[in-house]
Amino acid sequence: MNIKKFFLSMFITILVLVTMVAGLMAANFFFGTNLSDEIAKYLDKISGGTVNVLLLGLDEDKTRADVIMVVSIDPNEHDIHVLSIPRDTRVRYAEGRYDKINHAMGYKNPEERIISLVKQVTGMPIHYYCEVGFAGFREVIDILGGVEFDVPVNMHYEDPAQKLSIHVNKGLQVLDGKKAEGVVRYRATYVTGDEQRINVQKDFLHALFEQKLNAKYLAKAPALINEIYQHVETNFSPADAIKYAKSFKKMTAESLKTHTLPGESGYVNGVSYFIYDPAETRELILTEFGYPEDEAAALKQQEKQAGLAE
Repeated sequence: MNIKKFFLSMFITILVLVTMVAGLMAANFFFGTNLSDEIAKYLDKISGGTVNVLLLGLDEDKTRADVIMVVSIDPNEHDIHVLSIPRDTRVRYAEGRYDKINHAMGYKNPEERIISLVKQVTGMPIHYYCEVGFAGFREVIDILGGVEFDVPVNMHYEDPAQKLSIHVNKGLQVLDGKKAEGVVRYRATYVTGDEQRINVQKDFLHALFEQKLNAKYLAKAPALINEIYQHVETNFSPADAIKYAKSFKKMTAESLKTHTLPGESGYVNGVSYFIYDPAETRELILTEFGYPEDEAAALKQQEKQAGLAE
């Protein structure tokens, strides 16, 4: 089985730590806008309090977006909502054909495509873009001192082609970087595959957020920033970090709400997909992500454009 996975959920916690430090120290050197103007022009302008960040975890050759999340930050309510989009989600591309959403990065103008497709699926504007390689994952977890986590099943998997070796036993334990990576990449024996893995990722994110979002870890922020920024392409600037710092300081583990795109696994013309439910997605966005009813018409139009019939 070809598994090129990366867990990106933890980046949210790192983002929180970074912005807290940036706000406290006004350390502009921590962040710099390294996103090209060509990509930035596809993003939406911020018009209200809530901002949405598209977070992507890419495979080694950057042709597959194996982790796709929309992080919605409400600085007024001090909430973070995370929407996980399964990589096999079936979407309609601009040319009229249907394909998996994570294949967007393998085509021309990949960033434009993935931003457009995520907007199509969710109906939400995208204000920030973070593209993250997986090389720094283990180092970040190790810098944080590991994460205590109740591993749901015995996880043993070998893939020499991917240089992937996962050996983690079931039970409560402190995961170092290597074991944490294995846990969040594993899906070999899961009946529902990617869906079950996303649930494990969300549980891991909650554990990470609960254990590491406190002043004790502020001292580790410079090392975290140095490690992460080697692997990040983003338009999140020093000014943005300072802007949201006060709100992040007031957040707790209960501030984080995680969601998965509504839908189910299925086959279309012999190909396995995650087939999302546009109506349930619309309801989720309207109720959980704080979009007012006057935006329902726009979301309804999005639902029509994302029709799944051939």
